[in-house]
Parts: sequence; structure tokens; C-alpha cells
Amino acid sequence: MKPSLARSIFAYIASVVLISVISIGFFSYYISSNKLREQSEQHLTEIVSNAVNHTDLYLKIYERAHLSLFTNGDVKKFLDDPPTGDYEYYKFTDNLMYHVINPLFIKSPEIMTVYLTDYNNHMVYYENPALRPIVDPVPAFTLEELDQEADPQGNLTIISNSVFSESNNQFITLARKIHGAVFNEFKGILAIEIKADEFSTLWKGINLGPNGFFAIVDNDGRIVYHPDKKRIGTSVNAELLTKMEGNPLRSFKDSSFGDERLIVSSKSAYTGWNLMVSIPTADINKPLSSIRYSSFWVGGVTLLIALLLSYRFGRNITKPIQILKNGMRQTEKGNWVKIPQLQTRNELDELIHRYNLMVVSLSELMDTLYRTELSKKDAELERQKAELQSLQLQINPHFLYNTLENIIVYAVIQQSSEITEIVDAIASMFRYSVQTHIEETAIVNELKHVLNYMTIMKHRVGREFELDVRIPPAYFLKKTARLTLQPLIENIFQHGFSDGIEEYHYIRLDASIQDDDLIIVLEDNGVGISPERLAELQNQLDANQLAEAKPHRGMGNSGGIGLMNVHRRIQLVFGENYGLRIDSELGRGTRIYIRFPDIGT
Repeated sequence: MKPSLARSIFAYIASVVLISVISIGFFSYYISSNKLREQSEQHLTEIVSNAVNHTDLYLKIYERAHLSLFTNGDVKKFLDDPPTGDYEYYKFTDNLMYHVINPLFIKSPEIMTVYLTDYNNHMVYYENPALRPIVDPVPAFTLEELDQEADPQGNLTIISNSVFSESNNQFITLARKIHGAVFNEFKGILAIEIKADEFSTLWKGINLGPNGFFAIVDNDGRIVYHPDKKRIGTSVNAELLTKMEGNPLRSFKDSSFGDERLIVSSKSAYTGWNLMVSIPTADINKPLSSIRYSSFWVGGVTLLIALLLSYRFGRNITKPIQILKNGMRQTEKGNWVKIPQLQTRNELDELIHRYNLMVVSLSELMDTLYRTELSKKDAELERQKAELQSLQLQINPHFLYNTLENIIVYAVIQQSSEITEIVDAIASMFRYSVQTHIEETAIVNELKHVLNYMTIMKHRVGREFELDVRIPPAYFLKKTARLTLQPLIENIFQHGFSDGIEEYHYIRLDASIQDDDLIIVLEDNGVGISPERLAELQNQLDANQLAEAKPHRGMGNSGGIGLMNVHRRIQLVFGENYGLRIDSELGRGTRIYIRFPDIGT
């Protein structure tokens, strides 16, 4: 099938749109998914860090409650001299309950039980009357086991289960070894218990989704807190514990709780527990799925609209082109038929309008072509006559040049160096002048031509006259118009020094680059030009007037024509922006500025 412009435009636009939509969709999804995942991990990390700090602060409050108990005098008396009789035991424990324990329960209502025992198996147990968590307080630990759990230096120890077996490990125990009145040895163990559910109050307001949760795992891998109470007291697998220990505050994936979850954990420096946040990866990926589906639908709709627009755009372009194509076929057959306008007022309608103008112009040109064809032969004959005359005119300069060469030979034979020098200079000037095929030349060639002229002038005036040439050697190869400097210098000798050449007279040549143009300045200290004559000359230069009404002193008729000749030839070679400008003061001299484009060799 022959390729069509409309199909090509449709294919190109469709390809650009398709690539753009796919690229934007892919990179948008890739970048947004990475950013969302990073933000989720950062959010979980911040949550874990804050939760660890809040948990440590929460437990330190109970450490202060612990401190108020083991520094109490009645507690120390119980350890040093416990009551022996039943009445004395009841009276002592009731007094301890009234003065020490009840104020503690009032100040810290979250405390469930207080347990005090010495190493002689004397035990005192108090429960919060507002909660009454245990009906029959049977110790789950023996005294030896509790002593092993407690820190040997007397620091606070946090135990992830209860002292009493009836509690089903729903409590957290804060225990420590304590002294009696004398600090030389430990006399017993003091323990207070709080419910593990109290930790959930620390994290209210933090939304982890319907399936996310907080959990606390101790050093042995036992779950201290979990929103599912059935899991409290159970142990996590060794692989999960290793991941938590090896990736502090870094996310990792694990399937220990059934489904795949993103877990971030942090180890508390105070308790040594690992607090972790767990969210199913499916919940995290739900926004990514929404982004993926929305990108797909938006991209598909955008692509469909773009394809429709590209098809319409292609038709709008190719329809006028097809009309132009049919019109050109008629023109090829010689039928000069105009095409009707589309009235769309755009570039294509303008193109049809221009085509119609071209058809009209071509029709008129074809009519005139036949009329001009007959006169073409006459013009060709005239051109051949002009070439013949040009060749005939070249005979005289070459004849004079050959004659001058014969004079030079004769002067050499007669040993006349002056004649030899003059004729050699004239011959060089003739040779340079008859090179009519060359319009541009280097400054150095112009200076050589001037040097030959000065050689002739030396013999004409009978004295040496040196030019002050200050043109930098770097400018010698820059281009000028041929036969520019010598006519102007000749004009100075004829009109600037019209009263005779004196010792103080000088002619100075200089050059510079100004505004990307080459400016040659020709200066003399001759008679100068009057203001009226100067204005008249400048007007002639501006108007390209080659003749004037009458001669003037200081710049005669031939001088004006010489200036105009040079000025006009410069413009013919380089353009209307270049040429001569004259600045003169009567009695002080004249300065001529010659402007050329800055062109190298």
C-alpha cells in the first residue's frame, strides 16, 4: 500500500503519545510506590521509636513506686524482724496496708498487686481492692526461682509474667532484691504487678489499620504484650527473634503470624524488650494497587482521546494538501485553474491563496514569455557586440604596456636609471590597473600601488616625499576595493597641496577595527576644504552624485569626481553601508575615513 501522509502523521503522533503515556505511567507508579513505601517504613519507625520511649517512661513511673516501698521503715522492719504470732502478723500487715499500700494504690491505680517476701519464706500479699485480680494467691515461682530472676545487684527487674499462677500470665512483674535496716546484705524480694493490657493505653490514637498491631517480646522470645490475649506468654519462633535483634529500626518481612507482614522493631535500652509494629504487606500495597489501576485507566482514556485527536489533526492537514495536489496536476496539463478557498483562516488556507496567486502570475508570465522570446535574440546580439568592443578596448592598454617595456629596455641600454625607475613604476601601475576581473584586493597590494605612484611623484616634483604609514602589519592582508588609496593620495597632491609641497607637509595612513568594520584613515595637513564645499561634497557622497556644477578651490571638479568614483566602487563591491566620509577644516587639512567590512584574506 502506498504510504500516506495522514497515516504517517497518525502513526507518529500515536507513537509519541503512547510512549509518553507509558513512560509517565511507569515512572509515576515506580516513583510513587517507592516514596509511599519509604514513607510507610519511616512512619512505622517513628511510631516504634515513640512507643519505646513511652513504654520506658511508663515503666519508670512504677520504678518510683517501687522506690517508695523498699525505703519504707515498716517494710524494712518486716524483713529484719517479721511478726511471729497470728495476731501480731495480722496487726502488722493491716498497719502496712493502711499506711503504705493503700496510698500507693490510690496514687497508682494501675498497680494490681504488691508482693513482699523474705528469705525465711515470710510473705505478705496485697491486691488492689478496686480490681481484685486474684482470688487464691498461689505463687507461680518458688523463692529460689524468684531470687534467680531478680537482679543480683538489687536493680529493678522486669519479669514478663506474674508471680501467681492464677493470673494466666496477663501481668507484668517489677521485682528487686531489697535490704533491711542494714545495707550489708539483701533480706528479701519486693514485687509489684501491673496488667499487660495497660500498654495499649499508651498507643491510643495511632492507626495501624484493621490488621496492624503492636507487640512486646522479651529477650527470651516470649510475648509480653499482644492485642490477642491468647498469644501473651507464648514464644515467637527463633527466626523472627533473630530478625528483630539484627534489624533494629529497619523494616523486614516475616510470615510468623500467618500472612506476610512488614515488621519494624526496636529494642528498649531500659527493659531489654523488643517492641514491634506489624502490618500486613497487603494493607501497605492497597494504595499502590489504586495508583496502578488509576494510572492504567487514565492512561488508556488519554491514549484513546489522543489517537482520535491525532487522526483528526492528520485529516485537517492532508485534506488541503490533497486539494493542492489535484490543482497542481491540472497545472501540469496547462489548465490554469484556481482552487476554492477552505475558509479556515489558517496557514493551509493561506497556502491555497498563495497558490492561486501563483497560478495567476504564471498565467500572465506565460503570456509575456512568448513576447519576450523574440526580443531575446536581439539582446544576445547586443551582448556579443559589447563583448567584442570590450576585447578591442583591451588592445590599447596591452599595446601601451608592451611599449613601456620597450622603453625600459632602451633606458637600460642608455644607462638612464631615472627613466628605468619611472617607466617601471608606470608599467606596474598599468599592470595593476588593467586587472578588471579583480574587484577585491589586500591592503598590501594597494600600498605597493601607492609606492609606485610615489616613485613617479618623486621625479615629477623633484624631491623625496615620504608617506607616514601607520597601518599595523596584522591588517596588511585584510581586503579592500582595488584602486582606492592611490586616487585619493593623488587628489591630495593636486588639491590639498595646491600651493606647493613644503617641508612640513605630510600624508598619514592609519587603520583600525571599529564595530566589526575596517576603518582606514587618510590624513593630510594641506589647505583643507571650506565648510560649504565640505557639506556639498558630503551630500554628493550620500546621493552617489558623480558630477558637479562647477569646480571649487581646494577640491576641484576632477577631485570631486575622483572621490565619488572611489566611493561608488567601494559600495558596488561591498554594499551601501561602506564608502568614504570626509572631515576637513579650512587651512588645517583634511581627514578621509574609508570604511570596509572586516574581511581577512
